[in-house]
Amino acid sequence: MLNHSRLCAWLHLVSGVAIIVVLSVVLATAASQYADSALSPFVKSLMGSVGLVVGTALCIVAGIELVGAAAFLASKPIGRPLLLLSAAFHVINFPIGTALSVYTFWALLRGQPSQGLQAPEA
Repeated sequence: MLNHSRLCAWLHLVSGVAIIVVLSVVLATAASQYADSALSPFVKSLMGSVGLVVGTALCIVAGIELVGAAAFLASKPIGRPLLLLSAAFHVINFPIGTALSVYTFWALLRGQPSQGLQAPEA
């Protein structure tokens, strides 16, 4: 059980770094391609605003993922909830993010008894 949990944390660490690197390359390429284009200034500003919002949101998700993975590997109690939160965000990233989410939920939630469904002991 420990091996799957640690592997899951390492996968989230790699995923967070990959998101930041790919996002940086994509946004830099898009900005350089459309800077000298014949698009109207309104369209350019709209594309820049959308890129800023999407890039910021993805960086926040990647940051949560990196902090959660590092905290989990350092045996901090906040690591597990942050990894589960980032796994919930990754569900929509089909197919790799979805697979990572399923593996995360399986690795971090298996073997934990449900608190409210057990009958009280006499």
